[in-house]
Amino acid sequence: MIRLFIYLIIILALGFGFAWIADNPGVVTLNWQGKDIRTSLMVVVIAIGALLFVLLFIWGLFRGVIGFPSFLSRYFTNRRRDRGYQALSKGLIAAGTGDKDLARRLSKESGKLLKNEPLVELLDAQTCLLEGNREAARGRFQTMLSSEDTKLLGLRGLYLEAEREGEREASRLYAEEASQLAPTLAWAGNAKLRNLSKDGDWEAALGTLESNRAAGLIDKDTAKRHRAVLLTARAIDEEPTNPELAAKLAKEAHRLAPDLVPAAVIGAKALVRGNNLRKASKLIEAVWKRAPHPELAQSYIHLRMGDSATDRLKRARNLAKMRTNHPEGNMAIAEAAMDAKDWEAAREAMKSVLANNITERACLIMADIEEGEYADAGRMRDWLSRAVRAPRDAKWTAEGYTSETWLPISPVSGEIDVFEWKVPVEQLQISNDTIDIGDLAEPLKPQIPAALVEVPAKEQLADGDNIKPQVAAVAAGAIVAGNIGDEDSKDTDIAEGVSSEASIEEDVSTDIVEEANVIELMPEKSEIVEGKAENSEGEKSEKIAPEIETDENQASGEEEEKPTTAVFPLPRRPDDPGVEQNDSNKNKSFKIF
Repeated sequence: MIRLFIYLIIILALGFGFAWIADNPGVVTLNWQGKDIRTSLMVVVIAIGALLFVLLFIWGLFRGVIGFPSFLSRYFTNRRRDRGYQALSKGLIAAGTGDKDLARRLSKESGKLLKNEPLVELLDAQTCLLEGNREAARGRFQTMLSSEDTKLLGLRGLYLEAEREGEREASRLYAEEASQLAPTLAWAGNAKLRNLSKDGDWEAALGTLESNRAAGLIDKDTAKRHRAVLLTARAIDEEPTNPELAAKLAKEAHRLAPDLVPAAVIGAKALVRGNNLRKASKLIEAVWKRAPHPELAQSYIHLRMGDSATDRLKRARNLAKMRTNHPEGNMAIAEAAMDAKDWEAAREAMKSVLANNITERACLIMADIEEGEYADAGRMRDWLSRAVRAPRDAKWTAEGYTSETWLPISPVSGEIDVFEWKVPVEQLQISNDTIDIGDLAEPLKPQIPAALVEVPAKEQLADGDNIKPQVAAVAAGAIVAGNIGDEDSKDTDIAEGVSSEASIEEDVSTDIVEEANVIELMPEKSEIVEGKAENSEGEKSEKIAPEIETDENQASGEEEEKPTTAVFPLPRRPDDPGVEQNDSNKNKSFKIF
């Protein structure tokens, strides 16, 4: 723009000059060897301009003839250079696309056309890597170290090769040297920080992190989060020997990252060792309100050593109130209630969890409740089988790696703060089976003591309307025979022997007679059976062998079925293998379900 303005000024000046000469004509006289030459001023000006033009043309022609050899040399040099850069460009593209043959050919071509070009060395090294010749590639990177222009490029290549080969010491040296040459180099600074973190040198890692932040390699928020993670890691190491320093580091980490669960857990542990229970409780409560976590719940419930199970249950309820109806709070209450043997409270806490967020852990808790309250192996196994099909619970996960405990760095890549509390990726796919808890969340119904089971007399069994209750009574009587040694036992297995799906077939009379024959073996239990003639001389009890006349009902086609109440809430016991009913003529012995 400035040049154009200058050109316009020059042209304007020339125009004004010619106009002034035209307005003021004059005569120019030239005396040359006694002769006078007279002409106008305009002609003289034009002649001078033409003379200057001719002189410039002659000078340019002279320079062209004299400088023609050098001109040809420059032409061919530039052409060679252009061809070299074109081959280099195509070679880099070929190396990027993985075409090693084309990359090798273009690498050789560019190497011939371009001398002392750093990019040629890079293309050659990349081609060697494509060909699998890593020794040659490392040789090219070593060559780059001799030049100041390519030294950082060589260090970068050697660092990557050392990382690939697992040579940690070599990669550390290359990264540190590159960091000294260029403090603002992101890969070198981050590599140095990762190496220090892998070694557990948290104090040096904190210093490197601050240097990276000052150099602008990471933003402010990321630096704060990483500092909190490194402080937490250092607190974990210091807690066994120096709980005061660990508590101080954990507090600073909590201030930088208020939702960092491990900082609260280790901080509370260190504060408890210093007999500062109140601050420990406040620290856990502050993080719990932001991010409820099972580790926080366990730390809070067992914060004070020597507490009774009831006291721990109270603490669990107090923590759960801070985040109402959160699954972690309800499961914490259930686990504390199981320790306190308060099964009703445990079931009540698990109701909302089972209704909204049933997971593997919830099913396992219910299995523990069933085993602890009733020692019911069937319902416990049913919950365990549901746990297999239930959605997985969240774990500490980083880059496809899961850990039972939190780690400050990834064991895969060494990156800081990559562990997250989430469901592992490989477990996201859930079974299509529908998980229906049904009555399993409810406690078992009251059991019927064996001493209260009444077996109808022979006359009553003949009534076709009472067939199913009679079968239940006889089955209960069979159980009594199996419990002769304990007269006052209220065995809960009595009611479980009754099947709600039992059906009376044509051979029902034979089944009942066979079951009654078993009762013949228990003379000392004869007083619990109605309709029995007691022998005053101490003889054995009468054999109960009711005869049921069902021919009339079968002949008339009238068959009434009255629903029976199943004591066990499932259609079939979970531990029942589901054996098919045998033929009625086959002998039976204490087969109650």
